[in-house]
Amino acid sequence: MQFRTIAVIAMSVAAPASAQDGGWFGPGAFDSAIFNAQADAMLRRSHQRIFKESIEESLGHPVNPAPSAARPAVSPPVVQQVAAELASGFPASQRGKAAALFGDLYRRYGQLERQLGIAAGDPAGGIASLTAASYMAFADAEVSDTAFRALYRQMRGLAARPAAAGEDAQGRVTIAILATYLAATREALKQHPSTERAAALKAAGGTYLRALLGVDPARVQVGEQGLTLR
Repeated sequence: MQFRTIAVIAMSVAAPASAQDGGWFGPGAFDSAIFNAQADAMLRRSHQRIFKESIEESLGHPVNPAPSAARPAVSPPVVQQVAAELASGFPASQRGKAAALFGDLYRRYGQLERQLGIAAGDPAGGIASLTAASYMAFADAEVSDTAFRALYRQMRGLAARPAAAGEDAQGRVTIAILATYLAATREALKQHPSTERAAALKAAGGTYLRALLGVDPARVQVGEQGLTLR
């Protein structure tokens, strides 16, 4: 099952009714500089906790994937806190609904983990999911099953201090929510095309790639060998 198919599932099972007409996943918050700045700052914090060196340096030597391991479920208050922080980028009148949507997206992310073969709560799986979703949005490209599995193996080897990454509950939730939201928004735009919204989605994908991986998004490519840099 391709990552794109997973996104369709995410949109259909996780979104409120208004999402089906593009109300949430269409305009969304990707047009909002405030939302994107908020997400960027949250992802940069996660980058500092997860990686001990640059992606470029890590790709320069052999990657030995660590065994995938399930992590304890994140407590509801942490999920609510992250959802509220992300929703603060929406207009005040929409923040309550946005926070509820983000919380639901995180809960549904567990289903996506099972479909993608990711150990429950595995930080490397979240990083791979957000990298794939961001790349798809930025490059307007698909990610195959083979490519995603290769990317996941890479991230299990590249993510430093797995214990620290696992303890970063807020980072885990942030990454899971944004991965699902980004991928589902891209699918919604295929049903309700908009040049302006597509441009905003591309910009968001680039912002997330830069914040999470620390590289120019134009250099990122996800293919059969996983993540490579041009």
